[in-house]
Amino acid sequence: MKIALLCDSLLLKRSLEIYLQGHIVSQEYAELIICDRLRQMDKPTLLVSHTKKADLRVPFTKAELFWALEEFYLKILESEILLSSKEQMKPFIEKLNKKHHNKIAKLARKIS
Repeated sequence: MKIALLCDSLLLKRSLEIYLQGHIVSQEYAELIICDRLRQMDKPTLLVSHTKKADLRVPFTKAELFWALEEFYLKILESEILLSSKEQMKPFIEKLNKKHHNKIAKLARKIS
């Protein structure tokens, strides 16, 4: 997993760098961004802070960090699979709609 860090807290950033050694990349190449305040990002963002909205609350252990990352990554994968499934289902649904539309049109012609 490729992770970028956008933390205002230098202590938090340094701790994450130590825990995630080998996974840290620039924001451009990251699959996931960890930050310590809410930000509008174009990539999935894991919030680490004291707030209730945080995905991982401070203070945390290395094990808690990896647990939170695993849960967050699984949520990302689930949403991608769901989106992919919806896209794959679209032609099938359109085909069914057309089939039922034709049946309804035939019935309407018979009634008229």
